[in-house]
Amino acid sequence: AALRRIERVAVLLREVIAKILLRDLAFPDGAMVTVTRVAPSDDLYYATAFVTILAPKAGAEGTVLAELKRVTGLVQHELNRTLRMRPVPKISFALDQNEQRRERVEKLLNEQK
Repeated sequence: AALRRIERVAVLLREVIAKILLRDLAFPDGAMVTVTRVAPSDDLYYATAFVTILAPKAGAEGTVLAELKRVTGLVQHELNRTLRMRPVPKISFALDQNEQRRERVEKLLNEQK
């Protein structure tokens, strides 16, 4: 039952964070940020939101990630205001390496064709 609750919280957080990013934030260089998944801690006090960044300019990922870290407080405030759960997990952002790996493999496979 606890595992199901963690999964439900993960899905809920992903949806709400994605909405907040879309509604309240504009990223530098027209970059697009996608929340791929959220990994809450077992006690639900913390959660890491994994993101992928699609940026027209090479190397803009670092800038966008820095911007995400800068606005974490704003995102947290919105989560605290919106979610009817206690505790609301403390959010942090990280780059989703799995997604990057998957894209690289896909590209390599396409080149083989």
